[in-house]
Amino acid sequence: MADSPDGPPPIWDRFSANERLAINFTLTCNLSCAHCIVESSPQRTERLTLDEVRTALESGRHNGKRHVTFSGGEVFLYPEQMVEVISFATGLGFVVDVESNAFWARSEAIARKKLAPFVEAGLAGMALSADAFHVEFFPVDRTINAARIGREFGLVTEINFCPSTQTEVDEQIKAALTAAGEPFIMNELLDRGRGKGLLNISIGRRVDELPDCDSLTTTVHATGDMYACCELDISTDAMKRTPVFLGSIRVGDRTQQERDEREHLVTSFYDPNSPIYFRKLVEEHPLFQGLTSERYQNICDFCLLALRDPARVAALREILAAHRSESLPVGAGVDK
Repeated sequence: MADSPDGPPPIWDRFSANERLAINFTLTCNLSCAHCIVESSPQRTERLTLDEVRTALESGRHNGKRHVTFSGGEVFLYPEQMVEVISFATGLGFVVDVESNAFWARSEAIARKKLAPFVEAGLAGMALSADAFHVEFFPVDRTINAARIGREFGLVTEINFCPSTQTEVDEQIKAALTAAGEPFIMNELLDRGRGKGLLNISIGRRVDELPDCDSLTTTVHATGDMYACCELDISTDAMKRTPVFLGSIRVGDRTQQERDEREHLVTSFYDPNSPIYFRKLVEEHPLFQGLTSERYQNICDFCLLALRDPARVAALREILAAHRSESLPVGAGVDK
C-alpha cells in the first residue's frame, strides 16, 4: 500500500499490527469486482454467525487486540447484524472500523440514514473504495457521498484507489475525487483471488529485497478459519499447511493456547527484535539459508514457503523455547 502525496495515512496505522483484528464477516457482495482477492459475489453465501463473531472478538480482546475491522463481501448488506456486532465489540473496548464499497450512498440523505445506526452502535472509522473495478457498477459519487457523511458523523474515513489497465477511467476517478476535495490512498493490485488474472507481469524478488511485513493482522475468515495474515484469498490450502493457519472457531480444532502459540511464532518470525527474525535466520540457520536462492512475489509468499517445512517450524519452536528459558529469572518455573 502506498499513500497519495497529499492523502492521509491508512486508518489501520492508528494501531500496531499486534493490536489489530480483521473479521471477514461475509463473502456475499452485491458486486463481483474483477480484482477481488476473496472472490466475493452475489452468489457467495459464506458468512459468520453472530455467536462466532462474538467468540472471535472475545478471543481477540483476551490476546490484547484493540482494533477490529469488519469486512466482506459487503457488510452493509447485513445492517442489523452489523449494528449488533459493532455494539458488542465497542462494549469490549474495541475501536471499530468497517470496509464498504459504498453502494448504499446514492445520495447524502440516504447515506446519512444508512450510516446513522452504525455510528450509534459505536462505529469509529470507515474504509471505502473508488476505482475502475467499482465504477463498473455505480458512479464514484456514491463513495464521495459516503465519505462526506462519514466525516459529518465524526468517523475516521479513507478512500482506497486501486489502479487498473483502464488509464482513462482511472484518471477520471482521481479527477472526480480531487475536485470533491477527497484525498485517497493508492493501493497495489494484488495477485490473489481474481486479481491473479489481471497481472500479466510477475516480478520475483530475493529475500533481501523484500520489505518487512507492516500489516500482520489476525484475520477471521467468513468460513470460520483464523489466520495470522491479512492477505487472504479464497484458496487458503497453502496457509493451512503452515502455522499461519491458527485453527477454526467453527470446528474448535485447536485450543486457545495452541492458537496463541502459532500466532506468537508467526509474529516473531517477522519481528526484527525476535531471536527467529527471518532475516537473521536466512543468514545464519542452515535450514533457512537455502531460501536465499529463491525469488518471491512478496513477503507472504516467502513466509508460506519457509514455514511449510515441518523441520523449519520445529527449529523455530526450539529457538523460542530456549530463548524463553534463558530469559526466565533464576528459580522461575521450579516447583517447591
